[in-house]
Amino acid sequence: MKQIQRTVAKIFVVNGYLPKLGLAAVIGFIIGLVAVLFHIALDTAATWISMPWSLDLLPWWSFGFVPVVGGLLVGLFIHKVAHAPETAGQGTDRMINSFHNQGGNIRARVAPVKFVASVMTLASGGSAGYEGPISQIGSGIASTICKYFKMPRMLRGQFMLAGTAAGLGAIFKAPLAGALASVELLYREDFESSAFATSIISSVVSFTVYIAFLGTAPIISGVPVFPFTNVVELFACVLLGVFCVPFSYLYVRCYFASENRFNKWAIPLWLKPAVGGAFISFIILGFPEVSGGGFFFIDDIMAGLVPRSWWGVLFLSQVLIAKIVATAFTVGSGGSGGVFGPSLFIGGVVGAIFGGVVDILFPGVVRMPEMFILVGMASFFAGAMKAPIAGVVLVCEMTGSYSLLPGLLIAAVVHMAFSRNWTIYKSQVLNKFASAAHRRDVDRELLKAYDKIAGE
Repeated sequence: MKQIQRTVAKIFVVNGYLPKLGLAAVIGFIIGLVAVLFHIALDTAATWISMPWSLDLLPWWSFGFVPVVGGLLVGLFIHKVAHAPETAGQGTDRMINSFHNQGGNIRARVAPVKFVASVMTLASGGSAGYEGPISQIGSGIASTICKYFKMPRMLRGQFMLAGTAAGLGAIFKAPLAGALASVELLYREDFESSAFATSIISSVVSFTVYIAFLGTAPIISGVPVFPFTNVVELFACVLLGVFCVPFSYLYVRCYFASENRFNKWAIPLWLKPAVGGAFISFIILGFPEVSGGGFFFIDDIMAGLVPRSWWGVLFLSQVLIAKIVATAFTVGSGGSGGVFGPSLFIGGVVGAIFGGVVDILFPGVVRMPEMFILVGMASFFAGAMKAPIAGVVLVCEMTGSYSLLPGLLIAAVVHMAFSRNWTIYKSQVLNKFASAAHRRDVDRELLKAYDKIAGE
């Protein structure tokens, strides 16, 4: 068996390109099936949990206890049953840290534990995204395959990103965005070009498997065909990029403040998600829109709920703050979920607020103010995640619309320009020079010069 493992590893190292693409396709197929199971498990769990209230068997206010119970179960499962503390919190940041600092090594138990814990968190009303779990699950599966065949560090990292791309491409029905995000999220101002081909293959295969079971309908439905943006609307997109800046700063700071407070709090680790769930309970009783991923609310706004009055703007502003705080408590306390999806929700609401204000102050200047929902999603994602290309493509693929591409691009770049000092992923590094995964790849004299500049 050991000889077979060595032979397989040698094939991928020596023979190069085609064997890597073949393995990427296998990884994509496996993760596509896992993504289907994740979707079915989450829908089933959410349906069963909400049944007493959908049938009016319990008063509406009693749902506030669900996040507390869900958080308690998650904490006990992660820390007492599975003994996998790395599955707590957001999964994408764990994946990034594994690439840079752990040689692409992820324990085999991470994928199944993350699967179960994330279903518990999201189905019980936690404010988190699907992408963090599925990216860590995908990268964990790929890492396990690579370790079984004794592959070297370089290949482990490359296929780990392919696993991430497969998970993202499937769960968002966005194969190109999944591949771009996997190589772009590692750095603030760079991307992992060596992993792009394998990420494309795995993402496309995973996407194909996923839609074979769950259909091709876009994640965000009901998006009208927006006309091509004119000069005035492009300028408004620039302003929206600037308008997103304080909200992305608040989102990042609120999340890290919550995470730091919970890390310092001297109570058992398994109890912390339940405490976070208690705070979330009060929030979702007032603003049920913020529970779970929240994309249904974006659908509602797109269907004509862009505010036409200052009261509407005030309501959306309250939902915006509630989502930021709820996400900080859910993920910062150790709940299993992502911050990727909430950033799209927050960006969409920011865009709706901006569109409402523009329509109130300058009626008729913008033909379809709903366009700013999509522009806000792409712009906010770009600034908070430091992945402008992935964010723009993701919004286009999630909505099935490319007509706003110029506006999405310019808003994303503007937000990036004003938000370079913060990111939601603490394991993200500036570029390849700053990554431990590439310390052996760069010229030593160039590396010394970079270290000298960084130290000044």
